[in-house]
Amino acid sequence: MHISNLDGLDILSLKILVSLYENKSATYVSKALDIPAPKISRSLKNMREIFGDELFIRRKYGLFPNEFVSHLYPIAKEAIECTDKFYKARAANTNLVKTHVEISAPGLIAYAFPKPLMQAIKEEKKLMHINITPWSMHTTQDIINGETMLGICCNKGAADVAAFGDKLLTTALQNMDKVYLIASSNHPIFKRDITLETIAEYPYVNTDLGNSHSKLSPYQDFCLKNSITLNTEINITSISSLFEYLGESQALSLLPYRVVYEMASDTPELHTCQLSQLEAERLYAETEVPAIFLVQKNQPNNINDDLIWLNGQIKKIVDHIV
Repeated sequence: MHISNLDGLDILSLKILVSLYENKSATYVSKALDIPAPKISRSLKNMREIFGDELFIRRKYGLFPNEFVSHLYPIAKEAIECTDKFYKARAANTNLVKTHVEISAPGLIAYAFPKPLMQAIKEEKKLMHINITPWSMHTTQDIINGETMLGICCNKGAADVAAFGDKLLTTALQNMDKVYLIASSNHPIFKRDITLETIAEYPYVNTDLGNSHSKLSPYQDFCLKNSITLNTEINITSISSLFEYLGESQALSLLPYRVVYEMASDTPELHTCQLSQLEAERLYAETEVPAIFLVQKNQPNNINDDLIWLNGQIKKIVDHIV
């Protein structure tokens, strides 16, 4: 292996390498980073020339990192984090950015927020820098500690959100009463009557977010209450990993997000459909309809106009997602 001049390696290339490693999909990286696909291809070609290595292997359902990339990945990720610190220091020194906002969103829909938010920020000439990370089990504590300013949380209902206590302020953004089925394009379920019972005859991929691991998703809860055997094969919270898994297996998944349904519809290896209103009503007959909540630190004496504006922009995006 011959490594050529590293001066040709820029931060954008490192971001592409990290995102490809984590998501294994050039299409997803293009949407998440808002970069045209040809630019990603050129950047990958440049990195292959610099490192003298193939880096990623193209397979049927995406680009898969080789062993050498597994060594580069933590170095590249650390370099990006250091760069972000430089930007923050520069902004603090020059007052070019008035507000830095850390936002956490569910991994399945996080990609839908950066582009419209940045477009709105530019149009309104807001002096604001945003960073979006996946929602995790530590997010609520990060919000309380002030490390994350806003969290977009998917929960089974208001009772779950109330468990956060008075340290957090929660705002209901949208109920998610639509249900979408996603599976491989040749899945036998699409040749049958699709009901909550027939879905349970196949391996199930759970994607519920925002709930503790001890709680069941609405569909798991439905099956348990109705004595329906359900084989939950795996829990997946990354959209690229979900699409890859479903495309290569006989598993299926139920989701409440229209935006994921639309994205899956554009993926040849997958087929999607919306469950009938009757089946959706049956699913939520004995449990609360899940909802998306905006979560932030409860600071009644600290009114931030930029934060109020940003809340409104997130509400608009959520309306499109659901």
